[in-house]
Amino acid sequence: MNDTIEFQNALAEALEKRREWLDRTEMPRLKEEFRLLHSSFTGLYAVLMKKGILHEDPYKSDNKIGDVQVPAEGPFSESEKIDQMSIRLSNYESQLDFLINYYQFSVDFLSMERIKRIVALAKYFMWTQMSLNSQNINTRTLVELIGLVKGGNDPLSIGIIGDALMHLEKSSKNAFALLKEVSDFHRENYKLELRLRVFGSLKFDATTVITHKDDTIRQVKRKFAEAMSDRPFYPELVDEVLKEDYSGEGPKLKDELIARVRIKDDKPKEESRAISFKATLMDGVRTLGTLNFTLDDAIRKLDENSAVIQSQKKGFLEKLRRLIRQMLNKTDEEVIYEVEFFDAVRSTSKTEKLDYTAFRQEVDRKARFLAAFNNKTASVAKKLEAANDEQVLSVLSKNIEELQTIHKNLSALDVFFKSEAAREERDRMRGIKPELTGIKNGIIKANQKRHEYIAQKEELEQMKKLGIRTDVV
Repeated sequence: MNDTIEFQNALAEALEKRREWLDRTEMPRLKEEFRLLHSSFTGLYAVLMKKGILHEDPYKSDNKIGDVQVPAEGPFSESEKIDQMSIRLSNYESQLDFLINYYQFSVDFLSMERIKRIVALAKYFMWTQMSLNSQNINTRTLVELIGLVKGGNDPLSIGIIGDALMHLEKSSKNAFALLKEVSDFHRENYKLELRLRVFGSLKFDATTVITHKDDTIRQVKRKFAEAMSDRPFYPELVDEVLKEDYSGEGPKLKDELIARVRIKDDKPKEESRAISFKATLMDGVRTLGTLNFTLDDAIRKLDENSAVIQSQKKGFLEKLRRLIRQMLNKTDEEVIYEVEFFDAVRSTSKTEKLDYTAFRQEVDRKARFLAAFNNKTASVAKKLEAANDEQVLSVLSKNIEELQTIHKNLSALDVFFKSEAAREERDRMRGIKPELTGIKNGIIKANQKRHEYIAQKEELEQMKKLGIRTDVV
């Protein structure tokens, strides 16, 4: 009896220390792995959308997420493939976004049932086994769609997809390993509860517990219904308790269990390092990186609109002048538009001249620069990986501000072209509302990461002022 109490006390103490360790070190790591997985998937998804392989999910705005759920996994016909994959990838992205932004990453919150759902979501695409022969229909079809991009002649898109797949494989492996640690903790904690709340009030004949295991489990189940009706009944875990407490190899199993649960003391190797929140900033940078396609689409549509407006102004003398310039190999003249900007702060409007030629060149440069953020082989991405927190924060802030200005100019030009087009030409004018929304959402998400980083740094400074240790081992 004393041995049993001593074992349970030792197990309870070891589990409590493991809970604290998991919350302190492993839960932040788990959240970061899912952040990286989401960011990498967003880059891959953006390429498939840009290439026209997938289309927008018409039901995306109607989906209200209350908890993590696995999107549809059933079969579909060849004619439904694009529609189904467009919806499924959109839903998968939304679920990952919900997971990292609304889930609480703590041992108590991530119950065994929630872990099962998270694991099922992480396995929705088999990132570690991407093959055309996959038994998973979503994985198999996604590989097929990715092949359409890899078979093309766009090295930038191919590079982004290759980099994304590498990160998706690595992050999913790490996430599974961390989830297993939390799941193992819950298994052993559940078994401890069984010992304390169920087995403690049952009297067994030690000689028949194992030989008549079915009868023993039935007794346990009846008592379980009284003492632990708030929990699911797991027969396999009851079986483990019986082996550890009553079988001939029980003492060995108990020793192995305590050793497995106990947190090893690594004090001799202790090396403190400053806490870094760079991963939060890099998440914001990668979010902006996905906007390169959106900028390309927006400026391409505005170019078409500008061509319509310019054609309205071309009289005989203007056409002759442009012909002479072309013969002399001179560059096109500046195209200036007088556009109206609305000041939301002052609730007033003002008209300014905007050099469209220079602006579209600026947008082209910005799109190419942003594309490099998610291309691991690009020099910009390599420099960011090697940069410190403050340098990455500076890059993120600068690009957010520049994109805000670009968004303002794009909005003004969209209104200008629609209003300036002749009545008979208005049907030819292309709106950029989806692109404006996409850019705005990207800026908001990146800004959230910037503010999250700043809040984390401020919290760290407050802890230092209070004398709380802020280094990690």
